[in-house]
Amino acid sequence: MARLMTVKPATPATELPPALRPLPTGDGAEEALALRAAQGDTGAFDALVTLFGGRVFAVAFRILQDRAEAEDLSQEVFVALYHSLPSFRGESKLSTWIYKITRNRCLNRLKFLKRRHVGTLADIDDPAVARAAVDPEAEARGHKRADQRLQHVDVSRVLEEHLLALPEEQRTLVILRDLEDLSYEEIADITGLPLGTVKSRLHRARAELSERLSPFLDDVVT
Repeated sequence: MARLMTVKPATPATELPPALRPLPTGDGAEEALALRAAQGDTGAFDALVTLFGGRVFAVAFRILQDRAEAEDLSQEVFVALYHSLPSFRGESKLSTWIYKITRNRCLNRLKFLKRRHVGTLADIDDPAVARAAVDPEAEARGHKRADQRLQHVDVSRVLEEHLLALPEEQRTLVILRDLEDLSYEEIADITGLPLGTVKSRLHRARAELSERLSPFLDDVVT
């Protein structure tokens, strides 16, 4: 008589060692990664670094305007995140919480640099963060003239220079809303400002930036 084989049930994913568990995807994946990272899953934490590393660096770079300082601060943010994840309660989006850590540490770093009289104009053409104003139709056709490309670089450079000239709070609001595309509600959570204050101060920041840029933009159009 043939001997019956017994099949061992598959081990549920939740019972697997952290290194063998599949990483979460889809809705709620960020929070699920944060929970696993808080429990010591280094793979989940590495996934968070991959997911948010570029965004953290971009915000830090645009606030600090110094690549080396932004790189150092980005590392500090993720060290702080690693130690703070066990206290994350999900009262706000994980991304909002990370932006808040980044913004606060950037402001502290700016104060430190001012005391030391340190600060250089960033490399505006850095491809990791630069967002040149490019005509999408011309880009699609693939035949922009060299003088057009130079003009776009100039627009990007002037935008960055005048963004740097804004007061720190206004610059941060423009970065979070217009460059990082965060909602007004997220920005209010990050900055601790009332929602109406965020909108009014952002409006003034945009008006100030537009006024600073208008002479240059008039020259470009003509």
